[in-house]
Amino acid sequence: MAVTSVRRAGDRAAPVRTISILGATGSIGCSTLDLIARNRDDFAIEALTAHRNVDKLIEQARTFSPRVAVIADPDRYEALCEGLAGTGIETAAGANAVVEAASRPADLIMAAIVGAAGLESTLAALQQGTIVALANKESLV
Repeated sequence: MAVTSVRRAGDRAAPVRTISILGATGSIGCSTLDLIARNRDDFAIEALTAHRNVDKLIEQARTFSPRVAVIADPDRYEALCEGLAGTGIETAAGANAVVEAASRPADLIMAAIVGAAGLESTLAALQQGTIVALANKESLV
């Protein structure tokens, strides 16, 4: 696993791992972010994606400062841009943007998009050789 950077904890070095969460606003995504919140110094968020819940995505992005926040529903893109204005967080919208988020360099991808909708982004993550934590049975099948 690639180490993005190193922090010092006492006398030992501990890796900081990058993670992208596909389906961040669902129950698995929220649980993943809860675990990350308890271990903030161990993780850097590359990407957070959501299908339609733009308000929750904005809240998560403001809390965790990912490099990019992606809303799959392009009709909600303007709200995402407004909600993250001035944060320096990249924004994107649409199904292709979710796949692009999954293709960004990260040490780990949490694939938590429900149903067949998560297949293309999960495949994109796997094709680049990223470790994928799979919470989607359709992608597994």
